[in-house]
Amino acid sequence: MALNYNFIQILDAGKLALSQRPKVKEIKDLVSADCDRVVTILSVKDRPQNIGVEAEACGMQWHWLKVANAGKITDQEHLLFKSMVHTIYDAILDNQSVLVHCSAGLHRTGMFAYALLRQANLDREEALEIIKQMRPATQEALEEKYLSLAEGLY
Repeated sequence: MALNYNFIQILDAGKLALSQRPKVKEIKDLVSADCDRVVTILSVKDRPQNIGVEAEACGMQWHWLKVANAGKITDQEHLLFKSMVHTIYDAILDNQSVLVHCSAGLHRTGMFAYALLRQANLDREEALEIIKQMRPATQEALEEKYLSLAEGLY
């Protein structure tokens, strides 16, 4: 069964969608959703390179944010995370549509979306409401410990 991508316009500019890890054969479905970029938040051991190859073959930009565990972000991962939030923030301001995913689309994906929305000067409740609109399961998984970690990622 194909994933349902719910792209929501943010910042009166581009669009953002959240997802669990898509199957490689589902990447082409993003083209019909006018997706410009895919952000994969997975560890090296998760071997997401096939997602990147397929996304790029379909004309999208692919970003791999190498983060292994949402609850134990290393200093290096912290810097990479922050940099990627700024990159995607700029892409959204440039009216691009972006899909963000990790493995289950819950913790790392939620932290990224929350940090991105906070970067856009939305308050906590506004950010959580937009995440809920995009993917309710992601918003429900954002426990306080993940929100606190995400506050330092933008």
